[in-house]
Amino acid sequence: MKTNEILIKLGIYPNLKGFDYIVRAVEIVKANGYLQVTKDLYLRIAKEFNTLPTRVERAMRHLVSKLSKDKLDNLGFVKKPTTSEFIYYMAMKK
Repeated sequence: MKTNEILIKLGIYPNLKGFDYIVRAVEIVKANGYLQVTKDLYLRIAKEFNTLPTRVERAMRHLVSKLSKDKLDNLGFVKKPTTSEFIYYMAMKK
């Protein structure tokens, strides 16, 4: 199942700015393995989308905060994941 399909099933829709960033982040992590999220990943995505790393980080954090408790429980999370935890979880799940 594709990342965007999983996000939609989780109730996260493409109209949120962080949607495309998360999808791209998962693709990058799948292709390159572990990256330092704050130093490497946000910067790389920001360059691709012609924006700032802080905007990428904020949009992705906002997207992860939109996940409901019951959806997170179904994924196996005990607490709200950080953005990087969610990205790596999605990369492993794909």
